[in-house]
Amino acid sequence: MSVWAASPTESPSIGASPPDCPVSRSHFRPFLDRRIPSTSRVSTAQLRHEGEGAGCGSDDEIAAFPETHMTFPTTIQTTVGDSLLTRITRFFDGSVSACLIEAIQNARRAGATRIDISRIESDRGPVLRIRDDGCGIADPVKFLTLGDSGWDEKIARSEDPAGMGVFSLAGRHVTVRSHAAELDAAWQVTITPDAWESGMPLDLAPTAIDKGTEIEVDMAEDWVNALEQAVKDAARFCPVPVWLDGKRQPHESFLAGAARVEKWNGCNIGIYSDTIHVPRELARINFHGLTVPCRLPHIHDGDGDPGWYAKVDIIDAGHLQLVLPARKEMVQGPALEALHEACEAAIFRTIAHKGHHRLSHAHWLRAKALGVFLPEAAPWLSAWTPRTAEADSTMFGERVAGEPMILMPTDQAHIEQCAARALASGQLHGATPVEPVDDFAGYAWYDQLPRVLGWSFRVDRGEGDVFDYAADTQLSQVLVSGRVDAIELEIAMQASAVSEEPAEILSLPADVLIVPDDCSTELENVAILLSADCTITPSELAWLLEAACFYHVDDCDADSYHTQQAAFDMQARFTANMLLLGEDAAVLERVREAIREHVAWLIPKDRAIRMQAVNYLVEASFADNDDEAALSAAE
Repeated sequence: MSVWAASPTESPSIGASPPDCPVSRSHFRPFLDRRIPSTSRVSTAQLRHEGEGAGCGSDDEIAAFPETHMTFPTTIQTTVGDSLLTRITRFFDGSVSACLIEAIQNARRAGATRIDISRIESDRGPVLRIRDDGCGIADPVKFLTLGDSGWDEKIARSEDPAGMGVFSLAGRHVTVRSHAAELDAAWQVTITPDAWESGMPLDLAPTAIDKGTEIEVDMAEDWVNALEQAVKDAARFCPVPVWLDGKRQPHESFLAGAARVEKWNGCNIGIYSDTIHVPRELARINFHGLTVPCRLPHIHDGDGDPGWYAKVDIIDAGHLQLVLPARKEMVQGPALEALHEACEAAIFRTIAHKGHHRLSHAHWLRAKALGVFLPEAAPWLSAWTPRTAEADSTMFGERVAGEPMILMPTDQAHIEQCAARALASGQLHGATPVEPVDDFAGYAWYDQLPRVLGWSFRVDRGEGDVFDYAADTQLSQVLVSGRVDAIELEIAMQASAVSEEPAEILSLPADVLIVPDDCSTELENVAILLSADCTITPSELAWLLEAACFYHVDDCDADSYHTQQAAFDMQARFTANMLLLGEDAAVLERVREAIREHVAWLIPKDRAIRMQAVNYLVEASFADNDDEAALSAAE
């Protein structure tokens, strides 16, 4: 027996809610009948008149135009205009994903244990059918009432349904069939595309569906192409099994792989250790299968190693709300701020379970403020490695722990490279140079380390010609590459960060100082000073020049990185040979390099060629195979 009266205790399925009043069998309107009070209006012409005091509310004006000052009501209130319904197709993005998400969420709320999605054909073309085995919809009027969800108090409290989900189908040809379990009656309605915004009456009729709710939606080509992936995405974290064309869709736990999971105010917070950069668009919150990105805490170690981040699976947390109607982001407010803090604390507790950490001192203090007491960061640092000109950041050396350490300053590449040679021959009070980590300042062990405050080179060119050179020094004289009497590296050292003693000045002998004239990679603009006792080899100097000065130019007019590096390397070797071996040796080596690079591959195997070049005239001839001298020279 069909019953067409609405039940106040009905739990709806897809998009509907328990009824509060009887429903007409023949027609219903898919909008709210609201009474909106009219307001008198005054034209701008009425408010314009000439004369002193016009438009300012003077007594004369009120007397002359009393109607202009009696048109405003004494009270006003918020309301919703009927024109809102005419824009309903713009509430959602019109994608098949939006349709599936809303349908699946409503089926889940209706107690469905299975959701079947299938593609069928009709005389209008392809049709998407979504069917669940939930309790059905008892009030079809509320099903199409914008903003009236009608769900029971428990669901309304825990999930904040908005009564807008069905309007994700707006503008499409839709047929809905539903069996209201508590009424043991079923109904059917067809909504044509033009009915969504017009408010036209729709015929409601009995139907033979025996359980749950079934929705059929005409599919456009973009829906057909996107359907398979959209179903897979919607089913991935959905707590209700979803089937597509008879095939069960993969499901996984939203917090799979978490290092640790905590419960908090109706949520499960999963903590993860990241191994790669975590993209901002990563879904951080799961709302019963609907996932959204959210800026939750991501805490990195102080020395830049992979950090920790949180994901949240919402179970029963009505205080956490999604922005309506599309539900693609979280509502900002105190509830989300509290969740953010809970995630922070959960991360710190996860770190505490490890027993050691490398958090910054600021994060260590934050953990303490949240009631998580951690030991200080593990007391080790990376061995100091001088930076190269093309490196964007410091290259960390091996871990140094359990031995004396001294913190090194950060400087320009050519300064650090030349200082490293001087430090290799002398000790800084027996301490190993290490990279500073500013984020560790505040830890007792870090603050007690000695540190180099700064350094400079003192160059003695003889006969009282002495000058100092440091980063950004503007020299008054032009430097010419070559030997000088002596070079010293002067280092200012402090015993610790809390020491009140004056800095100690330590002097170490240095053998090479590279002084670029500007930021060009051209070695013609670089002065190379060598101490009188410098024993550096040409290959060592060439390598030092590359480390101190080379960086590739990546604009569109430049050659490739490999070509630029090869050209600089050849120039560095020639410069080193000129400085250390003389011009003749440098030229001959440059010729040998050019032949090896561009000519040698043309010479047949086991043959020798004699060459003679004068100016631009080049003579070449094969040497006899039995000419051992020629073959030996070729080798």
